[in-house]
Amino acid sequence: MKAQAVRTGMAQLSHGHSANIVRSFFAFCMCVLFVRANGALYAQDITFSGSVQTALGVYVRGERTGNFSRAQETAAGELDVRFANCEAFIAGNVFFNALASFSDGTFSFADGLGAELKEAYFSWTSPEFGRGLTAGITVGRQISAWGKADGIRIADVLCPQNLTTMNAANYSESRLGIDAIKGTLSGMIFSLDAYWIPFFRPSALPLQKWNALGSLLLPKSASVPGLPTSVPIVLGAISRPEVKLANGSYAARASFWLSRIDFSLYGYYGFDDFPIVNYALALVPAPPTITVSGNYYRYGMAGFDMALPVSTLVFRLESACLINRAFQTNALHILSGGTTYKRMHEVRGLFGIDWMQSGWTVTAQYYGDGVFGNSATLVRSAYEHGTTLSVSRSFFSETLTVSFTGALRWNNFDSFVNAKVQYALTDAIALVLAFDGYFPGKNDGEYGRYKDLSCVRLEGIFRF
Repeated sequence: MKAQAVRTGMAQLSHGHSANIVRSFFAFCMCVLFVRANGALYAQDITFSGSVQTALGVYVRGERTGNFSRAQETAAGELDVRFANCEAFIAGNVFFNALASFSDGTFSFADGLGAELKEAYFSWTSPEFGRGLTAGITVGRQISAWGKADGIRIADVLCPQNLTTMNAANYSESRLGIDAIKGTLSGMIFSLDAYWIPFFRPSALPLQKWNALGSLLLPKSASVPGLPTSVPIVLGAISRPEVKLANGSYAARASFWLSRIDFSLYGYYGFDDFPIVNYALALVPAPPTITVSGNYYRYGMAGFDMALPVSTLVFRLESACLINRAFQTNALHILSGGTTYKRMHEVRGLFGIDWMQSGWTVTAQYYGDGVFGNSATLVRSAYEHGTTLSVSRSFFSETLTVSFTGALRWNNFDSFVNAKVQYALTDAIALVLAFDGYFPGKNDGEYGRYKDLSCVRLEGIFRF
C-alpha cells in the first residue's frame, strides 16, 4: 500500500515556483504541437492520447470532518512518435489544485496551477541480429516498474514516488520518472536492461501548507524532556547529492519468460529516495527551536521475482536484500546526542496468489520486512509484516466495476480499506465513487496515524 511508503522523515519541499511550472508546461505543449504538425512528413506512426479528470473528496472522520480532502482538475496527455527503428515519447499533465490556491487564506490562481513532465525520452532499437537478438538504447526521463508485488515496494526501488496524496489505489501512478540512460539487449525469451542515472531525484512528500499530510510528517511543535513547553519545529536544509559523475546511480534487470514460469533478477546501487533527517535543538536565542534538516545516503539492492501460472491461479514470489542501508533513528536518540542513522542490512519478501474467473479478480498477499541488528533506536520495528487483499468484479458487460482493497499490518493490527465503484457512461467517460479508510489497532500504527484522513471522493474521467 502506498501509505506504507510514508515514513517518519522529510523530503524535498518544492516542485518550483508557479511561473516556472507554467513555462515548463508551455514548452511541453509547444513540443507536442510541433511534433504533431511535422509528424506526417517524417513519422511512420503517431499516436496521441490523454484524459481529463476532476476529483472532489471530503474528510469523514476527526476534526477535519466535512473539509475538502481533494479538489483538483487534471488534463494529461501522451504523444508517441515512431519512425524507422526510433521512438520519441512524451507524457505530462497540467492541473489546478483548489486547496493549494487557498493555502495562504486568499484565492490565488497561480498557487493552484501546476504541471508535471512524467516521461520524455528517445529510444532506438537495432534490427535483429544473431538468433533474434536486438539491442537498444533509451535516453531521457522514463518510468520502469520493477517486481510483481501489488501495491507493495519490495524490489521496486528504481523510481521514486509521489507521496503527496494517500490514494493507495493509485500506487502504479505514484512512480516518478528518472532521468537515465538505459541500454537493452533482448532475445526470444529474455531481456537485459542496464541503467545509468546521473541525476538524483527524490520522492516527493506532502509538506505544502495546504496538505493535511504535512502536519503528520512535520509537526508544528514537539515535547522535549526537561523543557516545560513544546518546542516549535522549523524546516532547515534538505541536501541533495552534489551533481557530478561520482554521484550517479546504477541499476540492472534481467527478465526471462519460459514456457511455465517468468522470473526476473534486479540490482541497484545508488541513493535512497527518502532522506535521513537530523533534529538540532537550539536553546538560544529564546524561544528554543528544533531545526529539521536532512541528507540522502547510498545503499545496494539485489532482488528477484517470479510468477507461476497454474490453471486459473497465478503464484507470485518477490524478494529483495537491501545492503548497508541507512535507517532513521528516533528523535529522542538524536536529541540526546546520538547518530541520525544506523547502517543495517534489510530483507523484504512477498508471496501472492491471483485468481481470475468469470469477471472476478482476487489478489491476496503476505509480505515481511526485517532488519539485521539492534533496532532499539530506530523509528521502525525489527520485523514488520502484513497482509493485503484485493477483490474486484465487473457487471453489465464490464460497464460497472466494484472493487475492494484492504491491508492489515500484523505488528499493531492497524488497517486500511479502499472501496470503489466505477461506472462507464460511455467507452470514454467514467464516474468513480470511492472511500479510503484508515483504522488504528492496538496502537495507532502506520495506518492508524492517518485515521483522521479517512475520506470519500467522487471522480469524473474523460479519456481520449
